[in-house]
Amino acid sequence: MSRYRELTEHLKGLEDMRAILAGMRTLAAVELQRVTRLQDASEQLRQGLEAAVAAHFAGRPPPPATADVGVCVLLGSEKGLCGDFNERLLAAAAGDAQPRVLVGSKLAATAVRMPAVAARCPGALAADDVGPVLTGLAQTLAGLNAAGGRLDVLCHEPQQHRVRRVAVLPPPTGGTASDATPRLQLPAPQFAAALLEQYLFAVLNGLLIGSLLVENQQRIAHLQAALQRLDDRCDELRQRQRHARQEQIIEEVEVALSVAGAGH
Repeated sequence: MSRYRELTEHLKGLEDMRAILAGMRTLAAVELQRVTRLQDASEQLRQGLEAAVAAHFAGRPPPPATADVGVCVLLGSEKGLCGDFNERLLAAAAGDAQPRVLVGSKLAATAVRMPAVAARCPGALAADDVGPVLTGLAQTLAGLNAAGGRLDVLCHEPQQHRVRRVAVLPPPTGGTASDATPRLQLPAPQFAAALLEQYLFAVLNGLLIGSLLVENQQRIAHLQAALQRLDDRCDELRQRQRHARQEQIIEEVEVALSVAGAGH
């Protein structure tokens, strides 16, 4: 195979790869827009329920703990191509003695040797998956009796671009107590349990959406960097291809001249 043909086939392979990565970047950008719209609504819901829980337990004893050991949930990615998204979570969890729940198949694969892993749950591939993932995570935490003790979540923070630890349980109790006694349609313990359940779902839902938002942001950045490297490599190959074609033409001319000279 001539050098020119070899370079041409190599260049075509890189251009095909670039088209695939560009399509993946476009899909990630579309998904990022969807997740961003969801985040605004989930954040308002979370803030409202946090305020309601804090106000309800202001001046009241906190819910009794039914578990001695807390649980730490790590919100990772279900798929790859998102840079060091999962590695930063694992670094933040290093040295943590709490049993861990890993959310995201890619995170679980990266943390195959991590100690104290109590459970692994699938993560969200897209915004539509957040609801089912939340339900599965809640069931897993219920099986570990996580709601009866301390529950922390390690996740990526959308605004600050860093990994943060969110103390979900025990719930906030720093609200201002109302002078008026609320009229409850349920017994106080039953109402408190229902309020905590809604609070837990709202907080976890918001954290899952925020994590998915950062994941897509990092995926776009990762793919953009890969596309830039491919573009640079393609430019280099095109230049070498032109040189190889020029050399091929010169060789063909020399052959033609030598044949013409031999004919005389």
